[in-house]
Amino acid sequence: MTTSCPVAADSERRRSFRFVAPALVGAALSLSTAPALANDPAAAEALFRVAKGLMEKKNYAEACPKFEGSYKLDPAVGTKLNWADCVEKQGQLARAWALWGEARDQAKREGDKPREDLAARRQKELDPRLPQLTVQVKGSVEGLSVYRDEVKLDPVTFGVPLPVDPGKHVVTLRRGSDVLKEAAVESKEKGKDEVTLDATDVPPPPPEQQMQPQQGMQGPGDKPKYRVATVRRSTGMLAGGVILGVVGGIVGLVGAGTVGLSRGGSPGGWATLGVGTVMFGGGIALGVIGNQKIQRKLEVTYVPEVFIGPSSVMVRGVF
Repeated sequence: MTTSCPVAADSERRRSFRFVAPALVGAALSLSTAPALANDPAAAEALFRVAKGLMEKKNYAEACPKFEGSYKLDPAVGTKLNWADCVEKQGQLARAWALWGEARDQAKREGDKPREDLAARRQKELDPRLPQLTVQVKGSVEGLSVYRDEVKLDPVTFGVPLPVDPGKHVVTLRRGSDVLKEAAVESKEKGKDEVTLDATDVPPPPPEQQMQPQQGMQGPGDKPKYRVATVRRSTGMLAGGVILGVVGGIVGLVGAGTVGLSRGGSPGGWATLGVGTVMFGGGIALGVIGNQKIQRKLEVTYVPEVFIGPSSVMVRGVF
């Protein structure tokens, strides 16, 4: 028994090791959510003990990050229970509510019924206290993003009351890094707030932004989007000019050698020299023209995007 979380005492932090088979299954399932850090049980235990001492002194601001660090180094369910308890006492009700739910699921996977019941009960006790914030958006958000503080909201959450921590929250409508509109609200315990952003009168992006590559879905009837880029006029012309110039130079040298060796100059030698000179000059001209830099419109290549929603997975893009 401890003052912070009765079931998750120091001596029982890894009590779930008695459930060997369920624990192995739970560890495998938790790999997708556990942070990708090196497992270090010794360091995790040291952090856990320091955090417990800080909790007893009600120093939650320092204790909670240490519980979090301990869990990342060794994801024991007892650590998550203490972490959730610390966060709740710190006043972060929505985060604590989520952590209690995660601890409940982990304890269930590990076959730890007492801790599963504890986490479920603590989460349920938070339900009536949770502040809720509903974000409504008028108009289309195509090419735009909606953020609550620094959390990007999926359009499927618009109109849904979502748990938030007590305190000030700012909802913004953005295009890239530019904030176009914003609204602030002060959420209180048990409060139910709503914020509405009007996107119907948002001006279109400037032309230079419209020419930039944009990710998204391009339907059969959509006009292709382009970007302007500086490119070489023709790589083929450049390569052909180099080859022609080299061949012309060789032919010219052969012709010059023939003229020099013959008395009074050989007609064939002069002809060969002339042909080589023309080829060499033509190759230089062709290469210069092919290497010129020009601006050209290039069609944007769309990269497929994957969106995971509450009950579906969507892939969009051009294939």
